[in-house]
Amino acid sequence: MPSWIVVAIFYSFMSCWTFGFIHRFRSNLTSTITMISPMVSGMIIGIGGGTITGILYEQNLLLSLFISVIIGMTAGGIIGALISIGAFLNGALSGMMAGMMGVMLMNMLPSSQWGKGIFAFMVIGAILQFVHMLMLQGQIQETLLRQSSWMYRSPVLMMFVTVTLLSIFTFGRFETTLTDSNSIQMPKQTEQSPMNAPNGRHMAQ
Repeated sequence: MPSWIVVAIFYSFMSCWTFGFIHRFRSNLTSTITMISPMVSGMIIGIGGGTITGILYEQNLLLSLFISVIIGMTAGGIIGALISIGAFLNGALSGMMAGMMGVMLMNMLPSSQWGKGIFAFMVIGAILQFVHMLMLQGQIQETLLRQSSWMYRSPVLMMFVTVTLLSIFTFGRFETTLTDSNSIQMPKQTEQSPMNAPNGRHMAQ
C-alpha cells in the first residue's frame, strides 16, 4: 500500500470521528468548545492534506496549494457548519491556512526528509486529536455518553487506529528503503570492469 494512502486514511479517520461526535452531541456542547473544535479539525486535516498534496504535486505548486486549501477548508468548514456560521468561518479559515503551510513546508524540505516530516506531523496530529477527543468527551454528561456508540465514549478506538496506521506507515517506509538500497547495490555487485573479466588479459594484449 502506498504511504500516501495510509496518511490519507489516518487524517480521514480523525475528520470522520470528529464530524460524527459533533453531529451526535452538538446540542450538548458549550459555545467555547464549538468554536475550538472546528479550528482544531481544520488545522490538523489541513496541514495533513497539505503534506500529501505537496509531495504528490511537487512540480505544480499552484495546484498543490489549491487542493490543500480545499481539503482544509472542507474539513474545518463542514464540522463548523454543524454548529453555526461563526464556527464554519473559524474552521474554514483555519483549514485554509494550515493547508498552505503544509504544502510550503514540503516544498522547502529536501525529498530525503519528506518521510520524516510527514511522520512528525502524523504524531503531532494524533496527540492533538487525542486531547481534542478528551475535551469533547468531557463536555458530555456521563449518563448521556454511556448511551452513545462505543466509538464515541471510549478512547480505545482512537488510540488503536492511530497507533496502527503510524506503525503501518513506519514499516512501509522501512520496507521501501530496504528495497531501494538493494536496487542500488545490485548493479555494483554484478559490474565487472573489462580488465577484471576472464579474458581481460588477452584483450589487453
